[in-house]
Amino acid sequence: MGKIDVMKLSDMTLYATLSVLATGMAQAADEFNNPNNIEVDEARIEIKDQVEVSVEVPGTITKLAPDNLGGVVEKGQLVVQLDDELVHAQLAELEEKAASEILIKFAEIKLEQAEVELKDKEDRNRMTPGLFSDTEIRRLKLDVEQGKAELKKSKHDKLLAELAAKTKEKELKQFTRHAELSGIVTDLHNKAVGAAVRQGDPIMTIVNLDNVMAVLTVSREFEDKVNVGDKVLIRRRRATGSKSGGGALKTSAEKSEPRRNKSPPSAVSEVFTGDVTLISPTLKTDLGYSLEIRAIIENRSPQPGKYLLKEGASIDAVILSP
Repeated sequence: MGKIDVMKLSDMTLYATLSVLATGMAQAADEFNNPNNIEVDEARIEIKDQVEVSVEVPGTITKLAPDNLGGVVEKGQLVVQLDDELVHAQLAELEEKAASEILIKFAEIKLEQAEVELKDKEDRNRMTPGLFSDTEIRRLKLDVEQGKAELKKSKHDKLLAELAAKTKEKELKQFTRHAELSGIVTDLHNKAVGAAVRQGDPIMTIVNLDNVMAVLTVSREFEDKVNVGDKVLIRRRRATGSKSGGGALKTSAEKSEPRRNKSPPSAVSEVFTGDVTLISPTLKTDLGYSLEIRAIIENRSPQPGKYLLKEGASIDAVILSP
């Protein structure tokens, strides 16, 4: 195939892709503007998954990964390491004790010597009664019992060393923290490599925006129409005026109108979907006995570390009627 043909094919592929995207956005817009949808009076985006990383023991930070705001984290990744050199040395000592058989061998030899000496003198006493006194024979028997006790103790000490080594291994894990979720670093709490931290001190905040929480307020008149599992559509509104609140300031008249009709078609972007997960059991009296609903919305990320739906975003929302 010639160069011109390849270029034509690439253009055709791009055109087809754009056509599919345009069709999908048009369908989503039609679905969003369906007059049978349940109107949402107020809508806001909240972070759903967030974790503050801390450590269970005090120490000095030797590693932060990542060590910059906005750094991308994968679940299970090592994110914090404290200085654990002393604990490693203690573990090595305990492992050496746990592996050693010297004390057990020594106790076995001592016990065997005591048993041989006792048997020898008992045999000689049978051949020549009274050769060794009862007191001396009693002492030899006690030496055997002592040898048995020392052998038992040496085996027990070995077991304790093995258990102590396992405990020390668990203690070592307290000097590291691995990410409990994937996401981006939004706060390092003024911590850096070399900083001393106390037990429970926040070191890093990781936020996952793959899914976000939409908090919706609807009129009580829709109380019997909304159900857990209902589909929710979210549409970002691009700021066209004052930066206050993420968009243009609203008048009292504007606040009384349905949010989904505020933005002209040219000012909207793609539609995001989700499902109702919670219908509040309490009516919001401060908003005229309105119903608060929460829905998990699937976010989109055009590039690592960047998400389209953010906390505080100016959005429109509707709930699809069943």
